[in-house]
Amino acid sequence: MAETSVSNETDGMLCLWVEPWGTDHWMRPGEEFTVATRTAPEDSPFHVVVHRQGITVWVNSAHDAEVFDKNGTPAPCGHQRPAEAEF
Repeated sequence: MAETSVSNETDGMLCLWVEPWGTDHWMRPGEEFTVATRTAPEDSPFHVVVHRQGITVWVNSAHDAEVFDKNGTPAPCGHQRPAEAEF
């Protein structure tokens, strides 16, 4: 299994997008999420992009990916999504 961690070091909500599925996972200030996929780490499974809308983690494998908070609890699509979120 390969994993990469993403943390929100800003003072506001930040969206973590996981592609190619387009899932959104919202992080509060100071939170850290882990994106995990079932592939070997040496296969370069992730590509991370920072942009105006947040952070996108591209999963470069044909496998699904899961997002977990710092405690290992799943953070499903729409996790903590603000009511005013625009896509």
